[in-house]
Amino acid sequence: MQSLLAVWEFVLLISIFAFPQLLGILLYYRLTWAPWWLAAIVAALAPAGLFFWLARIILAAGLREAFPEGMRCGMPIVVAIMALYAGTIIHFTLGVVTQAVLAARRSTFHHEVHAN
Repeated sequence: MQSLLAVWEFVLLISIFAFPQLLGILLYYRLTWAPWWLAAIVAALAPAGLFFWLARIILAAGLREAFPEGMRCGMPIVVAIMALYAGTIIHFTLGVVTQAVLAARRSTFHHEVHAN
């Protein structure tokens, strides 16, 4: 049972990093009515915002499970907040890199279409 719980926590950790990035890419393609630069900005910021919102929920639930009778010091909360900020910065960076790659692919695609 412990191994199943460890696998579930690993899947949860992977999903909290993969889901916001995938949502940012899908959001970029969904915003076809907006100018490309606006869609790219929104899609680059969305993963960081979504991670900040989802990770707070998961980290708070993890702290409640780990310390059901309450904490004696604030160090677990400090570590959770640092992990939240680090993950948000990582998602912001990955979102900008992802949108830069998509912009490069889009410009290459448009040049190939107009050349033929």
